[in-house]
Amino acid sequence: MAAKMRKAATAVSLRRTYVDCRYGQLHLATAFPPSGGFDERTALLYLHDEDGTGADFKACATLLGTDRSVYAPDLPGSGASDAPAGRPTISNCAAAAADLLDQLRLREVDVIGCGRGALVAFELAAMRPREIRRLLYVGKQQPAATPSQPLLHLDEDCATLTREPVGLQVAKIREFLDA
Repeated sequence: MAAKMRKAATAVSLRRTYVDCRYGQLHLATAFPPSGGFDERTALLYLHDEDGTGADFKACATLLGTDRSVYAPDLPGSGASDAPAGRPTISNCAAAAADLLDQLRLREVDVIGCGRGALVAFELAAMRPREIRRLLYVGKQQPAATPSQPLLHLDEDCATLTREPVGLQVAKIREFLDA
């Protein structure tokens, strides 16, 4: 089983790029299936925690990217992304994530939010209910209002998606997304 996962992971194409948003540019880490993204499952958007970046999700993206495109931006003011004037708010980050969906022309995505990224995910889901298919979150944050999308709380510890091994968490994610 481990050899099969390693072989699949090596077929995934990991890339970095920049995408325009209302605050300048978002740095974006991506993972694509060997098919190049054609005939894949619903794309996955990862929103990192307060002091993180999209690169934090690399181990999960490598495994999840075998059959779906995975997009992990550095939220505004984090990593290599530009920031709005002042401290980026949850609303700023959700608006930038919406800009990302528009720039990539994604009509439907699943979203994983970690810590502060979970709050961004909840707001994005409220802003774009038709485009967000399923929501997963890690951390102690709770949505202010119950989202209309199916929701899964993976864990209270945000490190569960960044600390090796991630296989158990990836299996839970797949089970929820593929249901």
